[in-house]
Amino acid sequence: MKSVTRFLVLIISLYASLFFARALFAQEGPVTVAPELVTGSRLAESLDEVPQATYVITADEIERSGAKTLSELLDKIPGVNTLRKNSWTQNDSVRMRGLDLEVLVLVDGVPFMPVNYDNMFTADLRSIPLESVERIEVVKGAGSALYGSMAAAGVINIITKTPDKYKTSIIAEGGSNDWRRYSASAGIKGETFDVGIRYGHREEGEVPIMYSGGRILKALDYDEDSASVNLSRGNWRFGADFGSYDSKWENYRGEVDKEEDDYKRFYLKYADLNNEVLAYAHFTDKKYISGCVLPYDYDGDVWGLEFTQRTLMEDIPLAWGIAYRHEELSASNEELGYHLSYSAERYNIAPFAQFSFALGDVLMDIGLRYENWDVDGGKDESEFTPKISFYRQDDSGKLWYLTAGKFFAMPSLYQLYAKESMTEPNPNLLPEKGYSYDLGLKDPDNKWNINLFYIKLDDKIKWEDLDRNDNIWYGKYINLSEFRSWGIEGQFEKALTSNLKWINGMTWQKPEEKTNPGDPWQKGGTPQLELYSELNYDSGPWFGSLSAHYYGKREKDGYDGPADDDFVIVDALLSYSAKNDKISLVAYNIFDKEYIVDTTGFIGPERRVYLTLEHLF
Repeated sequence: MKSVTRFLVLIISLYASLFFARALFAQEGPVTVAPELVTGSRLAESLDEVPQATYVITADEIERSGAKTLSELLDKIPGVNTLRKNSWTQNDSVRMRGLDLEVLVLVDGVPFMPVNYDNMFTADLRSIPLESVERIEVVKGAGSALYGSMAAAGVINIITKTPDKYKTSIIAEGGSNDWRRYSASAGIKGETFDVGIRYGHREEGEVPIMYSGGRILKALDYDEDSASVNLSRGNWRFGADFGSYDSKWENYRGEVDKEEDDYKRFYLKYADLNNEVLAYAHFTDKKYISGCVLPYDYDGDVWGLEFTQRTLMEDIPLAWGIAYRHEELSASNEELGYHLSYSAERYNIAPFAQFSFALGDVLMDIGLRYENWDVDGGKDESEFTPKISFYRQDDSGKLWYLTAGKFFAMPSLYQLYAKESMTEPNPNLLPEKGYSYDLGLKDPDNKWNINLFYIKLDDKIKWEDLDRNDNIWYGKYINLSEFRSWGIEGQFEKALTSNLKWINGMTWQKPEEKTNPGDPWQKGGTPQLELYSELNYDSGPWFGSLSAHYYGKREKDGYDGPADDDFVIVDALLSYSAKNDKISLVAYNIFDKEYIVDTTGFIGPERRVYLTLEHLF
């Protein structure tokens, strides 16, 4: 099997190299630049045409939001839950429809999925500064037929700025808890390439983060630096992101935990009206030190190639292609004389296709993908993940749709092979598999949508504590018997006046899981009811916003504590823009509502105030 995989990789590499070379030498005169592929489809020309619940956060909405993190923006989308912690020292992640690991995050279409994720999250959004983001597209429901592993609950595609979207500007910001943010960016139009560059720095001081044993533990320090370089020429685009973020916080033993994260990400893309070729490489280095223990050092390398072509098969629109991904993890630690180092690697190759038929007034889309994972020293896996959609656009422009898809989620190399003082390896972990169903209606012209969903998942992966002592955490990752979630989501926008817009979102969901087939279903703690309302005022240089978010019915079976409490968070923003300058004042949690994020005792963000100054050149 390994020889077959490597042969196919060689074929893909040669084909991509020839395609790149032909495209480069052919590109002398004017070119037609292809639009970005739409998230959730390789055939649709806009997100409104995708037969699933879809949302987009535009560049203007990002700029005016006053948000500091991607999760703050995503939290406004129905069915997406972040429940951020009180400090930047803790990972910034998302949950969708009761699932966290099974949400696929893309950056410019590239899977943003490190090799060392555990059972809490796959993507740490802290390493994607908002200053580099052009827009965000969210598609709910199974996406494995298009994107492969992890896309069970949905796909979040973060699309970064091309050089022509970069503003030449500087930003300075200060706020609560010794918060500081500085950023500088520039867009340069050159004779050979257009160039966009950006540098940013963020830091935060001491802040309470967690209740533990009757004490309040504190985050002590957060420090981050990041930079981006983007080049474009005709149909070509190159991007590079570099950064590091260091954190310190108190642990329950009264010691100081430290984490140092470094990353480098690169991609090269060619896209015309019919073809797209994408090559990427991600490198991460994470060091974690708990108290006086020697550090765990995790090095993760990921690189991949993907080719997509859009064509017609007689009168049938067809998109087809093939994707390759290589993952490698190396972890080292010599703790108290024990050898706890390990390494692992695996390869993935996946052909895929999507085509569309007209059945009278109804369109039918079919997506197909065959996943093949070749694991060195482990169990190889393969899975066929189809998806089918029926949809119809009526005379008023509303899109009615019914979608069903199979999904597939591989365990991470860390979950399979982790060998640490608190975790033992489990190379027999199975992939998660299941089905997702969506029935919905959306009206792009009048800005409203409603969607019903049901997810059924087998062999869900979760960390199991093997030690009966409540003060000792020692275990491994196991496959649960089942997970299921169903619910309803909706959103609508309404212009009350020419200056006043009202946005509302609603989610009711019921995610449940059980460990053994005979066990009762257990609620997992995801808010069962979420309501969001935002009022925006836009008049010339002035922009104001007032929003409220309700989180209700957070009960977790077998638990009785403050993480059950319902609560409402209210935020406000006011900004003024002159010709070359902008000033913004943002207040989060303005009534200083205290709440606990989860059963581990993490504290939710307290009231915070930020002042931001931006100057354009």
